[in-house]
Amino acid sequence: MALTAGPPLPAPLSVRRIRIWARENLFGSFSNTALTVVISLILWVVIFGAGPLIDIASGSWPDHLLGNGILRFVFDGAQWEVITANRRLIFVGRLPSEETWRIWVVLFIISGLAGLSWGLWSSIGRRLAVMLAIGLVPVFLFMAEGESALLTAGTVGVFALGYVIARMLLAPGSYRGMARNLLVVSWLLSFPITMYLLSAGDNVDSLNWGGLLLTMILAVVGIVASFPLALLLALGRASSFPVIRLFCVGYIELIRGVPLITLLFMAKFILPLMVAQEGDVSLLGVRLLEMNDIVRAMAAITIFSSAYLAEIIRGGLQAVPRGQVEAAQALGLGTTRILAFIVLPQALRAVIPAIVGQLIALFKDTSLVLIVGLTELLSVARQVTAQADFIGTQAEALLFIALVYWIVAFSMSRASQQLERTLGVGER
Repeated sequence: MALTAGPPLPAPLSVRRIRIWARENLFGSFSNTALTVVISLILWVVIFGAGPLIDIASGSWPDHLLGNGILRFVFDGAQWEVITANRRLIFVGRLPSEETWRIWVVLFIISGLAGLSWGLWSSIGRRLAVMLAIGLVPVFLFMAEGESALLTAGTVGVFALGYVIARMLLAPGSYRGMARNLLVVSWLLSFPITMYLLSAGDNVDSLNWGGLLLTMILAVVGIVASFPLALLLALGRASSFPVIRLFCVGYIELIRGVPLITLLFMAKFILPLMVAQEGDVSLLGVRLLEMNDIVRAMAAITIFSSAYLAEIIRGGLQAVPRGQVEAAQALGLGTTRILAFIVLPQALRAVIPAIVGQLIALFKDTSLVLIVGLTELLSVARQVTAQADFIGTQAEALLFIALVYWIVAFSMSRASQQLERTLGVGER
């Protein structure tokens, strides 16, 4: 009896999904196919170099599997000692070693809140693993060593614990809404607590902040302080009172008409002449009005970012239909309630992508403070490459700094996309 071959077995589901996705996105038409081939060749040359491609085209095996592109530089030719030997300077600047406990306390607080937030607002667990892998690999490679490695593992454990608590106990239960409200309040309180931990005490001088620590502080202060100011400016520009409207218009147009570098120079050289320096005002041990270069840079960044955010928020206000405001007025709601419960939720929801884009730009603009003598992340990279043992390692330092900037910016972007999906932005 002759045996006949049966029908071929179908490909696994994952393979079929990959084929469908590739057919729809990469090879759906002749132009898409040509663009895919061209971009693939460009990526090959950047990653592996042109040498292996020429060897393969000629029918010979490449002499070096890594080629002569960026991949070989990263794994074979780079001198990463410039990073490992200066990891403390890169991450915390000149902060005294006996005061680094403050940073770890802040990291534990933020990790716990982040884990709870992810568990309450995220429904896809695989993204958690991807974000952890992207964020923690460079930390363990270049920062974690000895005690720091244990503390870094502790922050990861706190994050995971918060996520598990939120997913198992809070998310399915009836306390989910209350937990979210408490979590929002906790995030708001974490900012003053963080500033207190990093500033309180006689042995702490904010001028010793540097590296990634200073970059993150400038970015967070700029984001937290500029958003409410931008909200007031946007509402003021839409106000029916001429004086308020003209003041807000003048502020926004004036600030948007000058570069951030100009404001930083003004904050460094002109602001001290306008603010009395006779004494410092303190609250619970925190020096509030100590107008050093860092505080003046914070003021300049806040003023600059608020003008741009105000225009973004104003665009969201204009997107709210006028009929909803009139309907609320017909129901007898006051102006404050209309803004708080009808106008602002819809306006801010509509401009989340633009707001997050501006906040990412603000984070990257903090590198400009090196012009006024502050040792932020990029400035530290220039300092470490000027050391006698590491002259000529600018590429390694800049590549690592670029990786750090990308990790933070990418994390903000992914968080924004998750928030958009949760709020249904773009859906009817």
